[in-house]
Amino acid sequence: MIKVILFDLGGVLFTNGTRIVAKYIAEKHHKNVDDVYNLFNYSDIGNAYREGKIARDEFWDQFKENLKIKDSTDELEQKWNDFYEIIEETKEILDELRKEYKVYFLSDQIKERAVATDKKYGFIKWFHGGIFSHEVGVRKPNIEIYKLALKKVGARAEEVLFIDDKEINLPPAEKVGMKILLYSSPDHLREELGRRGILK
Repeated sequence: MIKVILFDLGGVLFTNGTRIVAKYIAEKHHKNVDDVYNLFNYSDIGNAYREGKIARDEFWDQFKENLKIKDSTDELEQKWNDFYEIIEETKEILDELRKEYKVYFLSDQIKERAVATDKKYGFIKWFHGGIFSHEVGVRKPNIEIYKLALKKVGARAEEVLFIDDKEINLPPAEKVGMKILLYSSPDHLREELGRRGILK
């Protein structure tokens, strides 16, 4: 029986702001969008920034050096934050779920964007709690972050449903015993939660 719903944030509750800002930078500077996206998300500096192992200025200095661009750090950071927008239909589902279940988040979020997004939306209070990768020094799909999430939510693994839009992040959750759901759209999420008897 499911008791806890564990949400990814970017690409599920919020738009995939990283994908959008990567497209913006790639078009502005005639770069390959996948290269820019991977620099944000899966490079050594991207991983280190999301795990809180390097500071803001170090990340952006290396990011700009890698791409050979001279945009201001403040401008780039602001664009990244601005493209991170609430998906209202997912928020409605979250509100419905919160009436019956404990809801938590598990996010590969950098400190500065977490702060800016919470200032804009006040989203942290929508949850019973959660884990940011920058706070615990590890990110998805490292299995350790899922173990930390289980301790945080205080439930047995089989009582937890984890929702994420990136397929790579789901197998480790399943390995620790969680139920998993690959997010593609609010409509699909609602349909799948209904099919599983979680939403009526």
